[in-house]
Amino acid sequence: MSTSTGQSQVSLPAIADVAVSGTRSGTSGLLSYAIPESMRATLTEGDVVWVPLRGKPALGVVATVHDITPEFALKPLIALVEPPARVSPEQIATARWLARETASSLYDTLALFLPPGAAHRARPYLRLVASLPRLPSVTPSQQRLLHLLGERGETSLAAAQSALGSSLTSVAPALEAAGAIERVFRVSGKVPTPKVERWVRLAGGDISSLASAPAQQAIVDTLQRRARFAPADSDGFVPAVDILDQAGATRSSLAALVRKGIVEEVERPASSRPAPDRERVEMIPSLTPAQAAAWTTIEEALRARDATPLLLHGVTGSGKTELYLRAAAWCLRHDRTALILVPEIALSSQVADRFAARFGDRVAVQHSALSDADRYAAWQGIAASRSPIVVGPRSALFAPARNIGLIVLDEEHDAAYKQDASPRYHARAVAEHLARQSGAVLLLGSATPSVETFWRARQGEIGLLELPERVGPGLLGDDGARAGAALELPRVEIVDMRLELHRGNTSLLSEALHGLLGETIQRGEQAILLLNRRGLATVVLCRSCGITLQCPYCDIPLVYHRDREQLVCHRCDYREGPRRGCPVCGGPLDYFGAGTQRVESEVQRIFPDARVLRWDQDAVRREGGAGGMLRRVERREVDIVVGTQMVTKGFDLPHVTAIGVINADTGLHLPDFRAGERTFSMLTQVAGRAGRRGPGSRVVVQSYTPEHYAIQAAARHDYDAFFAEEIDFRRTHRYPPFVRLARFLYRHKSDDACARAADELARKLARHARERGVAMDLLGPAPAFASRVRGEYQWHVILRAVDLEALLDGLPVNPGWVVDIDPQSLL
Repeated sequence: MSTSTGQSQVSLPAIADVAVSGTRSGTSGLLSYAIPESMRATLTEGDVVWVPLRGKPALGVVATVHDITPEFALKPLIALVEPPARVSPEQIATARWLARETASSLYDTLALFLPPGAAHRARPYLRLVASLPRLPSVTPSQQRLLHLLGERGETSLAAAQSALGSSLTSVAPALEAAGAIERVFRVSGKVPTPKVERWVRLAGGDISSLASAPAQQAIVDTLQRRARFAPADSDGFVPAVDILDQAGATRSSLAALVRKGIVEEVERPASSRPAPDRERVEMIPSLTPAQAAAWTTIEEALRARDATPLLLHGVTGSGKTELYLRAAAWCLRHDRTALILVPEIALSSQVADRFAARFGDRVAVQHSALSDADRYAAWQGIAASRSPIVVGPRSALFAPARNIGLIVLDEEHDAAYKQDASPRYHARAVAEHLARQSGAVLLLGSATPSVETFWRARQGEIGLLELPERVGPGLLGDDGARAGAALELPRVEIVDMRLELHRGNTSLLSEALHGLLGETIQRGEQAILLLNRRGLATVVLCRSCGITLQCPYCDIPLVYHRDREQLVCHRCDYREGPRRGCPVCGGPLDYFGAGTQRVESEVQRIFPDARVLRWDQDAVRREGGAGGMLRRVERREVDIVVGTQMVTKGFDLPHVTAIGVINADTGLHLPDFRAGERTFSMLTQVAGRAGRRGPGSRVVVQSYTPEHYAIQAAARHDYDAFFAEEIDFRRTHRYPPFVRLARFLYRHKSDDACARAADELARKLARHARERGVAMDLLGPAPAFASRVRGEYQWHVILRAVDLEALLDGLPVNPGWVVDIDPQSLL
């Protein structure tokens, strides 16, 4: 520090440690860069920047700034991103925790918090060096590039390529290597421009002159009425389109009021808020005794800012969403925000509609199916606290919400809450961390909670709230009070398909299911048929030599899709046209098995007048999303829905009274310890789509192993019976919740290379555990269940330990390995 001029001279940090995109998972991913003079006074931790990496620009987040200069030269940062973005210290702390928990790079976890949709790019530019060296020889192409840069000065690579009519693939690198030119990167890109909408409020001008302008008076009356019912913390602005719609007025009448100073008008980014149904009046129902008891506990936790998770275990249709709504309303009254998570994007629209009906434009929807502009606008609205209620899938956890008071994981058992790409986090674990960090209440809602979650509740680690009975509109009196007995759960009948075959019935539909569908259609009600398998035929077999047509890259059977007239691999999307004969012997081919397309065809053959909708991944992709399909079902434009597990995801479909499960054994006998849990959950959830508005609904479950405890318990809606069997199985065979697992997966075009790499990793993991004194065992090394994918073999090693936490630091994993901590599947 110098005081010779009377002022303190403080040196500014010259080095930035940056978490950089493209660095290897399982490492810190921090690289050091020099801070340019122009950025030293303003650059701070959390800033999002462009940095050079392997000769190209890469995104990074500044983790620390300091003055510890290394002994080697550092490359300078390129620039801040535009528009500027910054990750908060709390978010950095969460990202560091998550990187360790998931064995991911720090950048991968920090990237979860970055604003969506900004199409940032860094374009390469070429320029002559300040002191041009003497070049021994120059090709004509190189001479033309040097001449161009001498004339124009710094020029973008794209402009130089266009001007010279050459890709410059070898020309520019050769001149760079010779020290004649240098390549720099300039940040450019188009920031998504969200649509704007006009908002209005009364400005307090003189309204006495409006007697002769009835349209203008109607607008003022509507604004006054809305102001009386506005929340206390509202700024008074409401969407202009809503006011014009309610007043029956035109845009010109509103413009006249603005000119007179009676109405104030502003523009705001159009949010992704759902449009409330103006025909629907949201009546807040009174609570059942079980709901009231649960609400008392939830409200106490909200007041105390108690972050201990609460498991809300309620049968399907028991009124869990009403408790979510009340908890969100409490947060609004106390200036706190609420994050409402759902497992699927399709489900978020229906849940958002429920919240919008009660809270209007204070609800934002955040998910990847929105356009970049809409996601960016929603992100801005959340950051500015204009949307204190956020609805979306697991990514909504990373919205820039302030002062979080409530986090809800609806259908908390769903495997979709686990991300299948780096960082492989589970939304439940992140939600618990954020709840502790912010003092928020965490509600985990499900009719079929995960075995681990229910075990924790039984052990007293988390709270348990029970809703054992259904509720529905039919139980409400005119005054909104509860009336009558509880709504019964649908009756479930198990059909042994072995006996159907013995009786000569080779149809996909048993006699019981055939009869149920006929009765349902005759009553003008709706039915759902579930088969968790896409396509028309799941096996194509040669009658002569017995060979099965398989994917040449994945070694799994190809599935025939009639609508595409193609054989498709459901793992790598390899496709080929249908064959006329066996590729080995030329013999005739038979198409066996049943997918959703075949079920659809069978139902249309049996019930030619029925309106059938197929709801699977192919159909959703073709329709551009599930929203339109859901609305068709809600508008009763469909009689029978044929779908995969996508239709089991918590939808509230009031006119569905019949459910048919074509084959309950799909997935039940796979070599995965969660197979029974997934089957029980799927059957219980799909049965729960029926009878949500009245009694008399039925479910028919077809199975070739009807004696399995998961199927029997689901038929009785008996979670406790299922849990008792399942927890004994997990205890006996040492699976979660009694241990934690880590799965290490390696892919290579050579099966031998996979085996060698897996053996080497197994030895390293064993040594890693011994050095830390941690007891563990390994399953494998072994080929994965999917032993070959996209032409690459797969081997995995499963580490099993009670104290996995002690092994997370310094995992001895080489590049190329995929690490999944607490995997949801071993397949």
